[in-house]
Amino acid sequence: MNAKPDLEQLDMSVQQLTSVVAELEKQCPVAEQAVPESAPLGCPITRCNDSNPSTRLCAVNTPVQSPFVPDYDIPLLAPGGGDTKPDILAKLGPLAGLIGTWVSQRFSGFNVMPIPQVTAPNGFILKNHSYYEVITFSAIQGKVANRSGEYEQDAYTLFYEQRVFFADGPQADELVHAENGSWLHQVTAPQGQNSLNTRPFIPTPPAPNPIPAQNPLTAIVKQVSVPHGNSILALGGASKIFGAPKIPVANCLPLDAPKAFNVAYGVDDAKNPNINPNAVLNVALLELAAKGVQVSNTTTLTVDSCNKGAIANTPFMKKHSDVSAFSTTYWLEQLSTGQLQLQYTQDITLDLPIGGKKYKFPHITANTLTKVQ
Repeated sequence: MNAKPDLEQLDMSVQQLTSVVAELEKQCPVAEQAVPESAPLGCPITRCNDSNPSTRLCAVNTPVQSPFVPDYDIPLLAPGGGDTKPDILAKLGPLAGLIGTWVSQRFSGFNVMPIPQVTAPNGFILKNHSYYEVITFSAIQGKVANRSGEYEQDAYTLFYEQRVFFADGPQADELVHAENGSWLHQVTAPQGQNSLNTRPFIPTPPAPNPIPAQNPLTAIVKQVSVPHGNSILALGGASKIFGAPKIPVANCLPLDAPKAFNVAYGVDDAKNPNINPNAVLNVALLELAAKGVQVSNTTTLTVDSCNKGAIANTPFMKKHSDVSAFSTTYWLEQLSTGQLQLQYTQDITLDLPIGGKKYKFPHITANTLTKVQ
């Protein structure tokens, strides 16, 4: 096959088309100018340029720049974490004192971490260790409204980020855990569009009188996202007392398990952190008292997944180390020095399959942190 005649024919067609286009451009001297959207097309050729971005007048294969450019500098979080905004602080209620960055001492935290291992005598090992951490809490700007149709539930929210590091040993200063999530303070309020209402101007529904009060036992919510493949929703409430909290014993021994499992935890004594990690919290309070520092008042936040919450795990985690329950208590303590101290205990129930049966192992962590900014 001889391709030369075909190329000659194509070249001739291109020349003819170029000539036609040039002639049309002579007939359309305004084609370089912006043309109102309502103007008749008239001229069959219109060039796209900065002054004429209309998709109706431009070739379809020429991208059109959007006239709207989002302001990516608009912050999601309140400036300064929200700690200088009186309106945000008021709506956050008992969560307001958390805003800021908190750090612990190197050996102040303790973690009891059971891990399934088929080569171990009882099918599991303990990787217990001291740790230190950094937690940052920041308020988002505005509320999150959940509508019922007659009234709404507003959530005033803190985002948080947590990083945990080994305190010592061969992995000292390495990241052992990271998570993020949010804390919510929920209140009820009237539902309405107000100034945001648009045509056809549907009237704001009359609010019930009185508006149903928020249940104080579910007013505080913690949402947790852990890169192990766990998502946790835990609900609870808040309270405030004068003085220091009474730290409860947190028993780490596996539930309804053979007595042989308990050997790995050592002496069954509340002062043994392998049995009771909360022992490190009492040590921190005693150290403060020895320095003449007292806890003036304490705000307590307690949430539990068993209190109308939920937990989702990836298939692998569900099969090998299923998280079946989660609870945590935060003690936000005002010290006589004017400083704030945060103590917490967290209990995650792990369902570990051992010998064809699943046993519930408490995975408990506890630590004391100081607000640094």
